[in-house]
Formats: sequence, structure tokens, C-alpha cells
Amino acid sequence: MVRTFNILFLGLFIFLLSFLNLKSQGNLISKNLYPSLINPDIFEINKIIFIDTSSQLIQNLPDLIVSQPTESNFPYRFFSAMYSQFEKNTSTPKFLMKEFQIGLTDLHDNSTIFDKNTASNDVESIRNFYQINGYHQAIVNYKFYPNPYKKENILEFEINSGNRFRIDSVIYYGFELLPKEILQQIENRKKVKKGDYFDEARLSVDFSTIQNYLRNNGYFYAEYSTPSVQNDTINSIDVIEVQFHSLQRFKVGDIDYIDSTNNQPIVSIGLKTEQMQFKTGEWVSLNKINQTKDAFLSLGLFDIVAIDTTSRFAPQTDSTLNFVVFLSYRKQQEYGVGFSLNQTRIDNLVNFGVELNYRHRNFLNVAQEFSPFANIYLKDISTTIMTGNYEYETQLGFKFNQPLLWTIDNSRISLLTSLTYSLRSMNNYFTIATFNVPVSFIIKFPKITYFNRGSIDLQFLRENPLNFETALEKAFSYASNSTDTNNILQAFIQYSDLNTYLKQPVFHFYTSNIIGFSLTGDSRNNPFSPTRGYFTFVGLDGWNPLFFHSSISGLARFLRFQLTHYKFVKVTPTTTLALKGKFGAIGLLEKGNSYVPIDRQFFAGGANSVRAWAPRTLRYTKYTYDSVGGSENTYRFLQNFIGNGVLVEGSAELRFGFAKPRGLNKAMKGIVESLKTTLFLDFGNAFHWFLDNEDIQVKATDYITKLAVGTGVGLRYETPIGPVRFDLATPVYDPMGKLKPFGSVSFNFGLGHSF
Repeated sequence: MVRTFNILFLGLFIFLLSFLNLKSQGNLISKNLYPSLINPDIFEINKIIFIDTSSQLIQNLPDLIVSQPTESNFPYRFFSAMYSQFEKNTSTPKFLMKEFQIGLTDLHDNSTIFDKNTASNDVESIRNFYQINGYHQAIVNYKFYPNPYKKENILEFEINSGNRFRIDSVIYYGFELLPKEILQQIENRKKVKKGDYFDEARLSVDFSTIQNYLRNNGYFYAEYSTPSVQNDTINSIDVIEVQFHSLQRFKVGDIDYIDSTNNQPIVSIGLKTEQMQFKTGEWVSLNKINQTKDAFLSLGLFDIVAIDTTSRFAPQTDSTLNFVVFLSYRKQQEYGVGFSLNQTRIDNLVNFGVELNYRHRNFLNVAQEFSPFANIYLKDISTTIMTGNYEYETQLGFKFNQPLLWTIDNSRISLLTSLTYSLRSMNNYFTIATFNVPVSFIIKFPKITYFNRGSIDLQFLRENPLNFETALEKAFSYASNSTDTNNILQAFIQYSDLNTYLKQPVFHFYTSNIIGFSLTGDSRNNPFSPTRGYFTFVGLDGWNPLFFHSSISGLARFLRFQLTHYKFVKVTPTTTLALKGKFGAIGLLEKGNSYVPIDRQFFAGGANSVRAWAPRTLRYTKYTYDSVGGSENTYRFLQNFIGNGVLVEGSAELRFGFAKPRGLNKAMKGIVESLKTTLFLDFGNAFHWFLDNEDIQVKATDYITKLAVGTGVGLRYETPIGPVRFDLATPVYDPMGKLKPFGSVSFNFGLGHSF
């Protein structure tokens, strides 16, 4: 009897302890909260805090919950202050107070109002987050109470995380009949080990990795069920069990095609076969199926590409799967005329003009693209806006693209070439007539490599300075003595050498014969406005030694190296840190021959460089106006069209977005969300101006100590093709001593980010 009584007493005692514990740990809503101005029956959340002293997960909690603190914008604070003053005045008309309340409601977002159900759901979200990270016994509660010192309401989430569980074992079911080599590969892919903290995300990665491996090695329908977790609460350990299903292995059977041509010419069966990454008789691979889709889409001929199993054309078997490739064709011929914006690949210089073009995406029915065009462009419009000096170029020619030329292992090689005749103004001094034949072999590497694109580039170029003698006479008119004349002649020596080269008795058609090699790595999540990832470009180009014949070897004898790296880091949901580093160097292979095509020379300053300096004006040199007879026009020409042999640049830019605006209509919210601001720091300089005399030496330390530094702010407006940007920049340090710190402001315009 006594024993029975003791058991009942102990049970009652445990029940009372549990009840008291629940009461102490339960959610709490105070009765002394401060009512909202817009409605005294509701309560705003002015502040949210989290309390957890035993884990490192607290920093992730603000993004998990739906409840949000009030973000009072300026109009709301202003009118709410007026409302409070009017409320104290008993003579204020009631209709006026009612209108104030309506206005405040429009300015304020109702999602900041405390809601008991929302807070309870937030508690569950936090508890689930702790549990999937190993805190299976975590207890979470909220308190909503007033702070009398600041007259605000605080929503507090308190977490008692408890012990973090470790993994005792992970047991896999369904692998009993798999071959030994498959089992070994599965074992190699397991990253979670005994003794690790329980982490559902890491476990899911293991399960998905194994599933993907199986699906890429014949087990096309492999999948796993939701894992079960057995908790040992005494020892704080877990045993995880996971079941894999449908582990039947298949090879590829027949492959057929269904073409929805939409009245477009059908592509040849040979071209289709070339795109196929999987073949009859191979183990079925989901990766190869997806790679095949990408290969078809990269041709530019199809709107939709779908690949699925089928028994329509041939029966399936226990060991084979038949596939059908469905192709929905897009319009293959297009005509276009109108205004156009384009950018250079590395420098991002924006050109504006008018273009007329025709495009045929399935030329000869093998996906070869043929596109004749004619255009006229204002080059680098930011320079035009900044300096008032313009440079134009008009072009006539065609482009030809063979999207798949060869396949080597898992790399795809395409061919891109064009033939162009152009006329380019040289600051109203003379015009360069250019005949250009670039040939590029573009290599697309597998996605698993750091560099995902490479190219081998050939360029056959003829540049002819028209009316060059007249331009020299115009420049000489600024000279006041023989020294000025010699200096001007030296300034024009690049184009003088080119002019002399073309007038030699021996016929020279090409002035440049260039070969180049480059690698590009690009992991940016968005090519226009990236928030994470990297972009790396490494290139080497210059004189092509494979051509020795005098008529095509060219005058340009140089080697050029380029290295560009961008890095993007998402700091907050609305803030991105962007970093840039850039280096370039040109080595001349013949003494006295400094001719380098203008598009391969280096320039610093401007919208995509050190923004506190005008475009192409930044360089470390001792050459001055006096060196060209005091002629500002000639010196400006030299700055724009005589480049440099070395370039060093870098930038750090914080790009700020705006959180979802409150109290605005849908149209205004869209405008605000599209606006971005930036704070940036640029540094860099160009060295070894091709105009400098040999006695102007640059020390190794100058490449660091002579870097110009500028800072500024910018405004961006996002569009479907990237942001339109406006930057204001000011110099911080001028190694030439011409610009005082913060003594001037430069305005820059651009399409797309500066990098």
C-alpha cells in the first residue's frame, strides 16, 4: 500500500513539475502594449530580438521568421508626429483626424502588426531549424512586451537549444544487389561520418549525390524515401536510416526525334546526331541527357527541347530504355533596323548607333548562322558626354557562326568569323579605313572546370590612315619652332610608320596578323547584375609567327598579356560587395616599331576604369602640352588615340539595393525595387605611353606608388538588359599632382555595371 502511494505521489509530483515548466516556458503576450497610432486596437512590432546563449545559429534566425519589425519611412514618421500633436488638441476636427489615420494606413505596411498565429508559426520555424541542425530537444517561446523607456513593443524569441546530437550511424537499404564497383563509388561519395554533428543539409547532400551517381550510371529511376531518424536522448546520438528504390539498371535503346517545325526548314539528321551526348548501348545517364538539351538549345534554332522515355516507336525491355527528342523550332530568319547599344567585351565601353541587319539561323540547314549588317556607331558615349569629343565608326560586313565544329572529349568547339570594312574617325584629324577578318575557335568546357570557356583567335587586319599627310600639316600648324615640329612628328609616329609601311614598293595588304589564346571562367549567378560568383579572363595575343610572307605578316610586332578577375559576394540580402583586379602588359618585339592596333592598346580613366579621371586621360607620363607645341587639340588627340603598354587597375564597390518598400502602390514599389546605389573606390594607372621617350624610366615601385585613387557614389536603375548607371567620382590621390584631393567631380554614364 505504501509502495502504491509512493508511486502515485511521484507521478503527481512529475506532472506538477511538467505543468509548472510549461507555464514558465510558454508564450507570453503583455497587457500593457503600446497601441498603434493608426488603430488603437492593434499593436505594432517595433523591435525583434533573439536570445540563445548556447548555439551559433542565432544569426540565421531573422531570415526564418515572417514577423518583421516596423520600418517607419520618413513620410510615416513625419505625419505620425503631426497626428500625435493634433490628437492632443481637443479642438482638432474629427474628419481631419480620420483623414490622417487613412493616410498613415496607406503609408504603413500592415505586415508589421503583431499577429499571434504568425508568431506561433515563427516559433515552429525556429524550432524546426534547430532540430534539423541537431538540436532535437530545443524549446522555443516568444514574448511580446512593451519597453517603457523607448515606448516601443518588443517581440522576443527565447531559445533553449539543449545538447546538439551527433551521428552514430547512417544505414542504407536497397544496395544489397549492386555490383562491387558501384558500391565502392557510393562509399567514396559519403561525406558524413560517425561522430559528426547531425546536420540535415549535409545528409541531404550525401543522399542526393549518391542518387545522382546512380542515375548517371544506368539506374535512371533511382530515388530515396524520406530518411528516418532514431534519437538516443540519453547519449545525444542519432541513427539515420534511408531506403533507396527502383535500382534497376538500363542501357540506352532506340533514339527518335519529333520535330515541331512551325513552318521552318527542318535541320538535318546529321546535325541532330552531332548534338547527342548519349548513344545507343550506353548506360543511361541523366547528366548526358541534360547536356544534350543544352547542346540543342545552344544552336539557337529551338524554343523548346524535351527528352523523355518512350515506347511509341519501339517496345521497352527490362534492360533498355528508348528515348524521344522533341524539338520545337523558333523563327530562323529575322530582319532588323533601329537604334542599338553594345559594349566591348572586357572594357564594357558603351557604343550607341543605328544598325541594319539580317539573320539566318539555319543557313544551309545545318544551324550555321549567317548575318550581313551595316551600322554607324558613336564610340564610347561616356567619353563623348565627359569631354565633348566624339569618335564614330561605320561598318559594313557579315558574320558567320558554326555552333558546332568539333567535339573533343566533353568539350565543344564552335567557329565564329566575320568580314568587316569600317571607317573610324580619329578626332577629326584623319580617318582609319579598316578591313578586318577575325576568326575565333570557341571552346566550351564542361561545367565542372574552373574555366568554362576558351578561345583561339586569329585576326587579319588592314588599317589605312586616310589623308594622313593633311592631318600632319594640321598638327604642324600649331608648332612655333623646329622643336615643336619634331615633337609633333614623334607624337604621330605610330600612324606615320603605318602610312609609310603601306606606301612601300613591296605590296603589303595586311598591317596586322595576330593570334591569341584566352581562357574565361564565369560562375556569376547573373551576367548583368551578379550578387555572387566570379569572372576570370586570361589572354595572350600578338604577332602570329606562322605567317612569314611579307604581304600578310604585318607591321604589328608585339605580345600582349591580360589578366582580369572579378569577385562578387552577397553581404546582405540587398547588398553586394564587388571586387575587381586587372593587369595588362604589351611587349614590343622590334625596337623602334611601336605600332599596335588601337583596339589592343591600354587606356585608363573613364566609366569602366578609374572613374574620377576623364576617359583615356589617366597615365603616368612626363609628356605635356608643351611637348606638342602647346596645342591642346593635338594633345587631346594623343590622349585618345595613342595608348599605353602597361595597365594596372582595381576597384571595390558596395552595391546597395532597397528592401521591399512599404506604403507605396505597386508601380512605385517596382520603381523603388529597381533602384540601386553604390559606394566605390577605384585605383589604377597606365604606364609606358607609346609617346614617351626611352629616357623616361618607370621603376618597379612606381607600379604601386603611382597608382591614382578615386572614390564616389553611383545610382543604378535595373532594366531587363542590365542596369543603367550614373556615377559621380572625385580624386583622392593624383600621382601626377594635377588634381587636388576632392577638388573636382567627374560624371560617368554607362550601360551595365562598371564590372
